[in-house]
Amino acid sequence: MMRRGFKIAGFSLIGVLIVIQFFRPEKNNTPIDPMVDMIAMVQPPDQIANIFKVACYDCHSNQSVYPWYDKVQPVAWLLSSHIREGKMHLNFSGFGDMDKADRIRILVKICEEVEEGNMPLQSYKLIHKKARLSQDEVALICTWIDEETLKVMRE
Repeated sequence: MMRRGFKIAGFSLIGVLIVIQFFRPEKNNTPIDPMVDMIAMVQPPDQIANIFKVACYDCHSNQSVYPWYDKVQPVAWLLSSHIREGKMHLNFSGFGDMDKADRIRILVKICEEVEEGNMPLQSYKLIHKKARLSQDEVALICTWIDEETLKVMRE
């Protein structure tokens, strides 16, 4: 009798997993406007731009690169949620739409977050090994941010 209950529960779970595969979140891939995208607008050195693209842009821009497991539910919903939340805090694709004070605040916050090891998220670094920032990369980002902040102040 107990075995039958486990079978029914197992088949029900499989059925739910199959059905949810048909409900996919919208992809985060809208065209980048070079007038407001941070990398296109500010044109940081290639090394800095590459770090941002590899470690930040998937969750903090309009141009996410999706891994193969994005095709499996409920993982895609979790990724979509992370991206939405990341863009609420910072969207590099809208950097140029911010006023001077917000751009400075965001730049300073980026340096703080990478220095403290809060960004990229640990869960992201587990899967994206190239997103793991070395101390040299963190120092490079913060040095560039110091220089860029001065430029923004002089605008």
